[in-house]
Amino acid sequence: MAKKKARGLVLPIVHEINDYTSDFLKNDEPRHAFVYPDYIKHNLKHQLRDYQKQALYNLNYTQKDATVDTRFNQLLFHMATGSGKTDVMAADMLYFYHEFGYQNFLFVVNTNAVIAKTRENMLNVQSPKYLFSQPLSIDGTTIELREVTRFPTNSEPGVIYLRLTTIQTLANELQTPRENGLTYDDLEKQKLIILADEAHHFSAGTKSKVDQKNRAWEYVLDRIRQSNKANRQLEFTATIDLNNDFIYEKYRDKVIFQYDLKEFQNAGYSKKIARLQANADDSEKMLNAVLLSQYRKRMAIQAGVLDFKPVILFKSNKIDVSKAARDQFLTINDQLTAEDIAQFITKQLQTTQSSTLRQAYTYYQTVDMGSLVRELQRDFQPLNTINVNDTSSNGILGNLNDLRNLNTLEEPSNPFRAIFAVAKLSEGWDVLNLYDIVRIGGATYYSNTN
Repeated sequence: MAKKKARGLVLPIVHEINDYTSDFLKNDEPRHAFVYPDYIKHNLKHQLRDYQKQALYNLNYTQKDATVDTRFNQLLFHMATGSGKTDVMAADMLYFYHEFGYQNFLFVVNTNAVIAKTRENMLNVQSPKYLFSQPLSIDGTTIELREVTRFPTNSEPGVIYLRLTTIQTLANELQTPRENGLTYDDLEKQKLIILADEAHHFSAGTKSKVDQKNRAWEYVLDRIRQSNKANRQLEFTATIDLNNDFIYEKYRDKVIFQYDLKEFQNAGYSKKIARLQANADDSEKMLNAVLLSQYRKRMAIQAGVLDFKPVILFKSNKIDVSKAARDQFLTINDQLTAEDIAQFITKQLQTTQSSTLRQAYTYYQTVDMGSLVRELQRDFQPLNTINVNDTSSNGILGNLNDLRNLNTLEEPSNPFRAIFAVAKLSEGWDVLNLYDIVRIGGATYYSNTN
């Protein structure tokens, strides 16, 4: 069957906002002149990039509209993986708190893995991934972010309440009321913001073409949003299928910001992916990956970046294959000799079609092989590798100890250089220093080219 061609998508709200922004006759209107507010700028650890500021501008456009309660109460931010959706989410929380007095925020996603990661990002001030500045202060008042299981009847001034939950847990909780749990009656009483992450999972009923409202996760969110006219639902995803007719009809009037992978890469923010080698055995792919990774590290040191630590992911299709791959990797590294490395590099220079690998191996011909072997055996010793095996329900971040290790891979104090996993890695894990992905038991080796 021929593959369905991607259509030219029309996103009315995005076009409407672009037209409004370019209309100089609107210059005097407050929302036309909206700029990156100080109360956000001073309270985020990472300053927003221009496209993230545009996402905030678009949000402000909708929320300052007279028809906001009916027209703009459910919105979608469609942003590439790694483009900083969580930073935008944090900025949106501060925006709604400051501009409209919202204190209750309900973060919903489909896996415990992302819940754990978001708890680090939003609530753990000791985490290197924490998104807010300390102390968090708006208009001279110190603001506390407080995790709750149930929103209080009487909110305290200066407190932002955050409930983190999977959609499965939330649906069960609302359908079977229990002590100290959320109920639909509770949610009717106070306005709140729903932050729906990985939102492509919340359209099961839409995609099914069958009325399954009583079971569909999206219906749970619809009912919460509709329980109070002041409620807002902000959805975030990188992978929603707008070429699906049913999904497109649902979201065509809800997408307020679109920033796809192509734009992200063209702006220079994303590493470009290249397929470097295929049809090599696992041992050769492992050694190629290690040598290329170490070449990156050496080039960074020469450029003055002393704490640069490129990471390799060895990806398998089964847990036992992944475990065996790590054992194989450690054996190869432990038994390396200067003669082995020299012969391998000579062979690769004669056979590789990759200009990137050729560049690395040409460099290695100028270095001392004995020193290189000692360096590889030190940097890729067992303590610097980790095997992370997932389950279908938890994903790669299911184990909390593994989560802490993986969520801090960019930190100089984190020792890991090689990750062995059975995982999709499409959600819940953005690592800036992941440069190489090697499929074990397959014929593919991907590498970032910058």
